[in-house]
Amino acid sequence: MEKYDYRYHTGMRLQAVLAGLFFFLAGALTGPQLYAQQVLGARQVGMGQAVTAAGDGAWAVFANPALSAGSPRSVSFYGIRNYGFAELTDAAMAATYQVLGGVAASGLHTYGDELYRETRLRLGYSYGYAGFYAGFALNYTHLLIQGYGSAGAAAIDIGLAWEVIPELRFGARAANLNRGRAGEAREELPAEFALGLAYTISEKALFALDAVKDVRFPLAFRAGLEMELSHAFVLRGGLTTAPQTFSAGAGYRFANFHINLVAQQHYVLGWSPGLDLTLHF
Repeated sequence: MEKYDYRYHTGMRLQAVLAGLFFFLAGALTGPQLYAQQVLGARQVGMGQAVTAAGDGAWAVFANPALSAGSPRSVSFYGIRNYGFAELTDAAMAATYQVLGGVAASGLHTYGDELYRETRLRLGYSYGYAGFYAGFALNYTHLLIQGYGSAGAAAIDIGLAWEVIPELRFGARAANLNRGRAGEAREELPAEFALGLAYTISEKALFALDAVKDVRFPLAFRAGLEMELSHAFVLRGGLTTAPQTFSAGAGYRFANFHINLVAQQHYVLGWSPGLDLTLHF
């Protein structure tokens, strides 16, 4: 018979208790920031998540589905360790492919560990014409809580963007229009509405500003700046309210390969390092 390892099992129970306590305290202090991030990608987080009008590329399927339009064929991978805890890691991949005159996009996102895990699958399509862009994304979210079981729910997101002049673009998005809810407790998925603008200050600098309202939380503002130091190297910075965060990042562009780094600092919980890799083909 296998010998019972008292120290091992006690340590495992203590780890579970501490993890639960962290989730409780973090939720009380930070509100929506405890949960998986809705905006993904190191460039996007590095700009303070102010990407409703500036979030081109594969990660637009999570931020504003309309902005996938015009993206080249690509596949991207992203990870961020929230506050340095392996149990609070966001990991995701996204891809775009030009089809039927527009762009089809897909994304897969997972957050958490074996105690609590959130998984999202997204499929979207976007189309642009004469400076106007529109898109939608179908989202399925699966929640797993150890000891309580699992449940899933579907949601619909839409996005719009308008390039007023080459230097100025407005964007809007609505997440979870159908107010999808999961499980017997009818836990509502995040339902957000956002308005944003992106202004190209010069050929080397881009400024973005967002106003975001989650139906469960106060109005939040986000701002980001991206500066191109050379054709291949860029620096970024961003701020958010509700919760208060600061982010800084950098990116390097090879011919068909981009890498972005980011570090986000939460006013209570500390730093979250992350990166993404994108391949264009």
